[in-house]
Amino acid sequence: MSPVVPPPGEWLGLVGVFVGGCVERGDGSSFRRRAHAHNVTGGSHFGWVCIRSARRVRTASGLASTLFLHEYAHILTPNHGHDAAWRAAITALGRPSEAERMRRRRKPLTTGA
Repeated sequence: MSPVVPPPGEWLGLVGVFVGGCVERGDGSSFRRRAHAHNVTGGSHFGWVCIRSARRVRTASGLASTLFLHEYAHILTPNHGHDAAWRAAITALGRPSEAERMRRRRKPLTTGA
């Protein structure tokens, strides 16, 4: 069974969930993906998950959505992308298929010169 989304204070490292834009840019702001997590330590909004639509936070039965858990796994693994640490976190949250999906999609990181 999937975890139910409790109040933010009960989620380790989660400061809050901003719905309808990005906590950094405000209500109605847009971003390319359906959601993202602010997981870079030292960032002014570290610990926030931003989701474009409230219907993507929970399933109809009140359980945590895969999208929310995907972003929460980023909060649990600061400064990591979809690497082994993140895949271990999303698997521990009960979504091993999401870990596998992202493993197949993972592209090597390139550094700007």
